[in-house]
Amino acid sequence: MTIDSLGLSLKSEQQKGDPIKNDEDINIDLDGTTTTRNKIHVEVNEKLNDIAGHDLNDQPTRYTDKRNLTTIEMQPNLIEKFNDQGDVEQWLKQVLQKFDSFQLLSSERNNLIPDILTGEALIWYFKQQHHIPTFNSFIQNVLYHYGNKNSELEQLPSFTSPSKQMKQEATIDYKETIMESLRHQMLVSSLEKLQKFSGRSKQNVSKWVRETQQAMHILKLTDAEKLFLISTCLEADARDWFFDNSHLFTTWISFTQQLINTFESAGKADISFNRLRHYQQGLTQDVRQYYFDIMKLCTEANPCMDDISKLQYLKDGIKPSLRFDVLLKDPQTPEEFLQYAQRIEELKSLDDK
Repeated sequence: MTIDSLGLSLKSEQQKGDPIKNDEDINIDLDGTTTTRNKIHVEVNEKLNDIAGHDLNDQPTRYTDKRNLTTIEMQPNLIEKFNDQGDVEQWLKQVLQKFDSFQLLSSERNNLIPDILTGEALIWYFKQQHHIPTFNSFIQNVLYHYGNKNSELEQLPSFTSPSKQMKQEATIDYKETIMESLRHQMLVSSLEKLQKFSGRSKQNVSKWVRETQQAMHILKLTDAEKLFLISTCLEADARDWFFDNSHLFTTWISFTQQLINTFESAGKADISFNRLRHYQQGLTQDVRQYYFDIMKLCTEANPCMDDISKLQYLKDGIKPSLRFDVLLKDPQTPEEFLQYAQRIEELKSLDDK
């Protein structure tokens, strides 16, 4: 398509024979030519727009998010990078505000994590990346790691001391930080060796919770640490469920209860209750084995069952040769029941000899 076909015309070029009088005339002619060209470009664009049916600058909305993402990637100064110094919570607020303003998806935010970190913080992220599958888990981890670190730094008393003493204090704090980081790595490594819970119907969620709690007790974890690290012990549907509902788990107990309620089969609880009502100690079964079987069934039937109910099931199922003597002792807890029953069983075994 040519300019003439669009209904446009150019002024005839200056005749070759026309004399050029002076420099001023040259400038005037050049300015006029530039103005004419600009007008032509505007008219050409307008014609093309009319033919195409839309503005040339009109772009599909699907490119908006790409432009936003590219803007951040090409201009990293838009977001201040975190290097393990300063207030991590304040920094996260600024990052979230920027991401919200660009209306980024969760996956896009997760992809931008390496671009908003630098120095020690970036090294830490790459070491922990396989434990941080989502942007929400990144927030949890960075708050746990750098929030605790900054809190310890803020608690140091402010005082004037010789430079040597200040260096010693800084060295001690640095060593403590390293020890805390090493401890965290060891905990994660230990928990990764445990059996993972996926949420499949074949897995016994109550048994898994008991075994996991026992392992965490050996590692001397607090309830807050258990709740923070438990995601390393989950996979598949159970892991997705945890991250989707993490805002509901305010305590470790609330997490275990909701996990069992979600993944425990209702039919399994009914079966356990039925076994409890009819369970009787075998003639050759010792008291200790009987006690552990009853306690296990109680947990499967109702993880929150009180000690009074457990004690009643223990009394109902004990074999007749021991029942009278045990009831005479009037145990008040399941532990007392086991203590009295074992003692009576031992005495009776001596009489039989």
